[in-house]
Parts: sequence; C-alpha cells; structure tokens
Amino acid sequence: MSKQASEFQYKAMSLAYRGKEIFKPLNTGWIDDHVACVREYVANIFFYRKGETTLMIDAGYNYDRLGEKMAWLGLDPAQVGDILITHQDTDHVGAVERDSAGLFTNAMLYIGREENRYLEGEVRRRVYWGTYKLPQVYIDNPKTLLDDGQVLHIGDITVEALLVPGHTWGHMVYLVDDTYLFTGDTIWFGPDGGYSFLNTLAEDNRLSVRSLARLEQTLRERCLHPKIITGHTGWTDDLDFAFAHTGEVCHALFKQKPHDPDAPYDAYIEDDDTKEAARTGLLPAVEPVTTTSDATFWNRTAFAYDLATRSGNAGLAQASAFVATYLDEHDVVLDAACGTGLFACELAPHVGFVGACDLSEAMVTQAQAKAARLGLTNVAFGVGDICSLDFADETFDAVVAGNVLHLLNDPTAALAEFVRVTRPGGIIAIPNYVNAETQDRRFLQLIQAVGFAAAHEWSQTSFLAYLEAAGMDVIEHRSFEAKQPLCVAICKKPL
Repeated sequence: MSKQASEFQYKAMSLAYRGKEIFKPLNTGWIDDHVACVREYVANIFFYRKGETTLMIDAGYNYDRLGEKMAWLGLDPAQVGDILITHQDTDHVGAVERDSAGLFTNAMLYIGREENRYLEGEVRRRVYWGTYKLPQVYIDNPKTLLDDGQVLHIGDITVEALLVPGHTWGHMVYLVDDTYLFTGDTIWFGPDGGYSFLNTLAEDNRLSVRSLARLEQTLRERCLHPKIITGHTGWTDDLDFAFAHTGEVCHALFKQKPHDPDAPYDAYIEDDDTKEAARTGLLPAVEPVTTTSDATFWNRTAFAYDLATRSGNAGLAQASAFVATYLDEHDVVLDAACGTGLFACELAPHVGFVGACDLSEAMVTQAQAKAARLGLTNVAFGVGDICSLDFADETFDAVVAGNVLHLLNDPTAALAEFVRVTRPGGIIAIPNYVNAETQDRRFLQLIQAVGFAAAHEWSQTSFLAYLEAAGMDVIEHRSFEAKQPLCVAICKKPL
C-alpha cells in the first residue's frame, strides 16, 4: 500500500495543503558533520554518521528518488544496517514496506513496542478525529521493539528512545549521543516557535500536548540542549523556540498564523532541491519571524476591508467617541496602523491634528479618499511601519492603535514605539478585537478563507493581561460590540 499512499499524497494532499504554510521541509543536504537530510516531497528523513556506523532515522515515503538523493550526499543504502522508526505512517516507513524498492531489506528496524501493535494489526491507525482508518502497513524487516527510556548502543552511537504518544499511540523520539533529538511528527515549527503537530492527524491531541510537556521537562531537568530535528519543518538548537507553543496544536484546516513569508506555497514541489545545492554549505536552522506583517494581503483586500468595517461602524464609532473623551481639542494624535482611516476620521473633529500611517499603501489611499469626502483638513496619511516609526521621541500627545496588535508576531515592538513617540503623561489608546470571545465564528471563518491570519486570539481578560505584562499602564477599559467583540484599553505614559 505504500506506493499507492505515496502517490495519493503527492497528487491529492498537495492540493489540500497548498497555501496553508504547514509543511516546510528542509532540502537535501547536511545539517552538520554528522547529520544528513534527504527531502521527499514534504517529508525529511535523516542519517546519522559516526565512525563506521550510519543510522537512518525514519524511512520516508515509497519514494523513487531516494537512492539518487542519498548518492548526492555520498550515502549508500547498502551501508545502512539500522533504522530508527518514530512511527508507522507512510511518510515515515514507506521505504521499508513490503511493496517498496527493497533498498533496506536486511536493515534492523527499531520501533516502539506500542507502535508495533499497528504493524501486527492489533489496532488500526485513525486520523481526522478518529473518523478514518488508514490502510494496514506490512513490513518484513527484522524488528527490535523498544520501551520508553530504553538505551541502545549501535556501534559507538548511543540512542535513547523516549515515548511521546499522541500523534500515534506509540510514537517515539530518539535522543542520539545526547546531542540530537529526532522528533518525527511530535513538534511542528511555526514562524514563532514549536506547536504540537497537526490536529487532523493525531490519535489524541490532548495526549500530544501532555507528552510534549513531559519531553520538555525531561530535557530541561537533565540540562540537555540537543539539536531538535523535525520530520517536516526543519531543525533548531533553541529550546525556548522549540517548545514556545507546545500547549497549542497546529490547526491543519486553515492557513497558518502568523504568516510565514518563507513557507513554500506548495511544499510538494521539489524544484529547488538539487544536487548542486545539496553539496553546497549546511542546512540552516529555523529562524523566528520577527518582522511585521507583509502588506501584500492588505493591499489586495483594502477595498473589501473598508466595506467590512462599515458594517461594524456603529460599534467602532462608539469606541472612537470613548477614546475622544481622553483627548483635547489641541492634541496632536498619531493613528498607528490606520487601515482605511476609520479611527483617524472619527477623531479628527475632536483634536488639533491627526497623523496616520499604515503598512499598506492601498489602505492609505482608501483613507485619504475617505478624509477628502468628509472634508477633513486636519488629518494626513502616509505609509509607515508601526514597529519602526519615522517620528522623533515624544512627538504626539496621544497614540491610537486600532485593531492591529493581534496581527503582529511581536506586539511588544509596536508598543515600545507607541511609548517612545508619546509625550510623558500622554495617552495610548488601544482598541483591539478580542476574538476568543466571538460566539458566531462565521465571519472569522470567511475572512480566514480569503487569507486573513491573526497571530493572537485574545479574550478581554488575556488582552488586558498581555498589555500589563508588557509594561503598559492600563487606566481604563471598555467593551464594545462591532463586527467582532472589541475591547478599548486606555493606557497612560508615566510623567
């Protein structure tokens, strides 16, 4: 069945995952002097070489270019005598299934005792919340069954098997020479750190999360800082990054958030995986994305965004009126991330001057047109990055930043800029959607379907707690009902 399953994934699953920024495989090459990586569509398999011994970690798809790509790295299938299997899914055991090309017929497989129950037909592998059974996997290789915490010595290599159930009931990760941790499908690296792997493919997502917490605790208690190497999203040696969000699960049905500009649109396309590149340099670690959102989506949707905010205008206008009670008729105000100008235009009649900026040029154009239609002469718009504002310190009496913090990977960078450009004693008003309190999520699902992605989904309580943890002095807050639930936090810069 592995050949059939591999072909199905290549043809059908590439369509299902296209544009969702989920799979981010490494290309073929070396991570360092000991660890080599081969790319098979969206999956990676690995080889650990030490002295005369070469271990293989997972056996990938039933992939017709495996021998070719191993040759790029100077690896010979005949020299692989031992294969560590994290779990029994087709993209991890295809090359040793009964209908494979037989590159590793005599290799010893190491697999968890619980995982082996799938291979013996005692249990069936289920995905999509238990609604679909995967085909039975048949393997004829000799096997060594492993228990949690078991230590192996293969040549002069030390391997410790650690049970991390959830994705499958018997999923193992392998700690090799206390220096490398091969995690299979336990961790998914997003641009802001590690999450529990795809929710649609787990036997039990809650168990996955608990298992990851236990794995992190084990590493930290033993003061281990291995290179953490995943099956589909690269590697890192930053423990904090690797376990940043492992209490959360990667939601595979929607485009991922926050946006990762380096994620391939369709990771099943391997055009950039070449022999020349495989032999040039080392494969870099995953780097966290710290820049602000790409303006492309907002440029494309500026007109539709303006229409959408009009439908929630009553609530947003009420929020603006609340903010205006903290402002003076002579105040100079910055509207940071002004969008199509709703807050800037609502506040302009109440203050001396409003300067407004947005990352999206199309949004700014819409805002300028709106101000002109309203006959406002005390407001000006320009393109600007709120995480790096082009204004001197203490320029403004007040800053308003409406419905933007939840879009940023690192809102603290923007908050620091708001504080910097506000005079001592000035006001920083932050109206922000608190989507975790949304009961009817149809609108959210609609905008997510066209590419919208938020980096954070706060409730009012968690939003206010975030601001206070970031050092903001929240002196007042109020809730409003717009297109989505809205919390307005009024903060004050110390004198």
